[in-house]
Amino acid sequence: MLDSIPGRVFVVGVSLLIATIAYSSQAFIFLPAMGWWSIKAAKSLIPFNLLVLMIYYNYYLACTTDPGPVPQGWEPPYSTLQPQEGLSATDTGITGPRYCKSCKVYKPPRTHHCRYCRRCVLKMDHHCPWIANCVGHDNYPHFIRFILFVDIACSYALGLLVWRVRSIMNDIRHFRPTTTEIVFLVLNFILAFVVLFCVGILSIYHMYCMSRNQSSVESWERSKVNTLIKRGKILPIKYPFDVGFYRNICSVLGNNPLTWLWPKKPTSDGLVFP
Repeated sequence: MLDSIPGRVFVVGVSLLIATIAYSSQAFIFLPAMGWWSIKAAKSLIPFNLLVLMIYYNYYLACTTDPGPVPQGWEPPYSTLQPQEGLSATDTGITGPRYCKSCKVYKPPRTHHCRYCRRCVLKMDHHCPWIANCVGHDNYPHFIRFILFVDIACSYALGLLVWRVRSIMNDIRHFRPTTTEIVFLVLNFILAFVVLFCVGILSIYHMYCMSRNQSSVESWERSKVNTLIKRGKILPIKYPFDVGFYRNICSVLGNNPLTWLWPKKPTSDGLVFP
C-alpha cells in the first residue's frame, strides 16, 4: 500500500507535522502567554527553535544523502575467492563472496539489496518511507540524530505545554483562556505526545541496535540464527561486528562524544568494519 504513495508526500507530511507542533504552539500559546517579544519568551523559545532547526537540518540530510552506493568495480579480497586448501566451504563456514544478481555486482560485508530503491546499499538498515530514502551507512548517523532531536524537542514542547496549563489553572479565577488557545493546547498536546511516543519507541530500538553495532536487517538475521541454534539446526556462532558498547556508538556517531549530536559524515567507508 505504501509503495503506491510518492515519497515526496511523506516528506511534505513530516515537514508540515513538525511545523504545526513547533510554530502553532508558539504563535497561539507560548508567545501570547509570555508577553510576545520579552526576555522570558526569548529564554524559553530560542532553545526550542534551535532544536527545531536541528530537526529540519538532520531530516534534510537523512532525505538527501545517498545511503551508500557500492563503489563501481568493487571486488572482494582475492583470498575470499579461493577455497582453502584441504577444506570445503562447509568445513570453514565460508560460502564465498556475496553477489547481487539484480545489480550484477559483488556485495561488500553488511550490504543488502533494497527492492524499493532497486539497488544495493552499504550497511543497509531499512527503507524508510518517511524520508523517501533508504537508511544505510552514509545517512544512518543523520537519521539517528533526526529522531533524537525529535524526542528532545517534543519533550521540551510538552514541558512548555504543561507549564501553560498549570499557569492557567492557577489563575483561572481572574483569567479565562481564549477558545483558540484551548484548541491549540489540546491539538499540540495530542500531536506532541503521539509523535514522542512513536518516535521514542523507534529511538529506543535504534539505540539498542547501535549499541550492539547491528542494523535492523542484521537484528532480524541474528534472531533467525538464534532460533536455528536453539533448535540444534546450526552450531553457535559469534556476531563478528560487536566491538564493545562505546566503540559501537563511536562507529556511527563519531569518536568524540561531545560532537555526537552535531551533523557530520561517518568516518568509515562502509566497506571494511572492525
